[in-house]
Amino acid sequence: MYKILVVDDEPRASMGIKSFLLASDLNIAAVETALNGFEAIDYLRMETFDLLITDIQMSRMSGIELMETVCMEQPGLPVIVISAHEKFDFAKRSISLGAKEYLVKPVERDDLLNAVARVLQEKEEIGRKTLELSRRQREEEKEADEAAGRNELLLELVTEGNLSGKDYEDLVARLGEEAKDRYFGVMSIRLDLSRAGFSRREIALRDRKLLKYAAINILGESLAEWNGVVINGFGNELIAVIQLCDQELSGQRVGAKPQSHLIGQMIHLNLKQYLNVDATVGMSSLHPNLLMLPKLMEEAGKAAEWSGLHPGNRAACYEDIKPQAALNIVDWAAKVDEYVQGLKTGLDRPLPVETKPILRALEELGDSEELFNSYFGMLAYRLYGLMLEFGPASGISLQRFDPDVYFRQTAGVRRLALLDGYIQEAAERVRLSVKEREQTILARITGYIRENFRNPALKIQNIADEVHFSPAYLSYLFKRQARKNIWDYVTELRIEEAKQLLATTDKKRYEVAYEVGYESPEHFGRMFKRYAGVSPAEYRKEGQGGAG
Repeated sequence: MYKILVVDDEPRASMGIKSFLLASDLNIAAVETALNGFEAIDYLRMETFDLLITDIQMSRMSGIELMETVCMEQPGLPVIVISAHEKFDFAKRSISLGAKEYLVKPVERDDLLNAVARVLQEKEEIGRKTLELSRRQREEEKEADEAAGRNELLLELVTEGNLSGKDYEDLVARLGEEAKDRYFGVMSIRLDLSRAGFSRREIALRDRKLLKYAAINILGESLAEWNGVVINGFGNELIAVIQLCDQELSGQRVGAKPQSHLIGQMIHLNLKQYLNVDATVGMSSLHPNLLMLPKLMEEAGKAAEWSGLHPGNRAACYEDIKPQAALNIVDWAAKVDEYVQGLKTGLDRPLPVETKPILRALEELGDSEELFNSYFGMLAYRLYGLMLEFGPASGISLQRFDPDVYFRQTAGVRRLALLDGYIQEAAERVRLSVKEREQTILARITGYIRENFRNPALKIQNIADEVHFSPAYLSYLFKRQARKNIWDYVTELRIEEAKQLLATTDKKRYEVAYEVGYESPEHFGRMFKRYAGVSPAEYRKEGQGGAG
């Protein structure tokens, strides 16, 4: 059943169209009429319609302006334009704003109904196609989820460094893996996706994802002999987990380190041969305990980084480069910057924030006091700079967060123990600062609305321009902070003002309507009853609002 909104400043015209539509066999459940664009916008913000039929030339707000607002707020709503003018400019502008039909007055009944039928049928067809597409996507996603289930469990084992014994047993049981007599290794494969193919052509960003999936397939086949599982990592990284049994490491084939070298070189050569993609491969040591996978992942990452810095060594084992794997100052600075950026972009996530990876990296430097102090200072002052960037919250000074003050008379392990709390407080300070800033902006928004809600021409763009936001972000921010739609707030102010006028003055209904921002007394009456539960006359008669 369809619901249609008809907008025309000639009541006879809109009521005639309404009668035609309701008497047709088009499965139309309801037709609402509006006398002008502002009244129509109120309807569209309060209710859901399947079609808008509007005149072009109307007082106060033209049909073109109404369509512009619809394009911004409800871009999927189909529109039919009815105009007394055959001017090409009107038709061209209407079509550019998405009008499905442009009819010239006087409109024959059959022409109107045929146009409405076409538009509704097109809308229904789009809806069916959307539902079918959604159904197919859900089926494909379900199949992909089932196929990726094992990889997700393995990824959890690889990336989670603090699994309990019960979690470990549960994940291993769900994987169906028999860990006995098997050694596990992790590989980090860093792909150069900028150029590939036998022509070594430059690969566009949109095609790199496909190239990465092709690489996953090649690696899956290459590592099948070692029961390899390939996981899609971040950016241009692929992660592979291999499994070697005792026999493969006992001398019947080759030793552990030569075996890893062999696999790494094979991966590099296969990617080069089939995709002409350059790659660096980092291989961890081997270990029989699945709980060591997070540690092996770190080893593979360090080996891949080392390999990337040494172009002559496309595949490197962690055991070979362990002496050179200590974190250098450039890597640490990048790690600190990445961590702080993560704090800034994760302000909506619940506290406490994750600190284990960054603290673990510092803890591994414990043998070198000079290096530890240098790296510790870089992190602490970067966090302090983050707090200064967002400013103090609730007017509280940030002086006590100066690392020289906060960590005074502490060193080594004691200083590291304080760092977790420092990070948590820094995150909380930044969150409070952002919240206070948003509340200040909300006060500006509500203040502007309170000054201008009586203006019937008030638009969301006017409010957005006041705070220099886009209309979409303005709506998002207002709803998040105020817990209500911005137009609900505008209407509530208008209705509350109307209640006050009805209770304390003798002004007629049309005078109250005009004063609070409604051009049509009838529309004001409908809106008032929707919010107050009674008509304006009933409200005044019953003495609501505190007036006897």
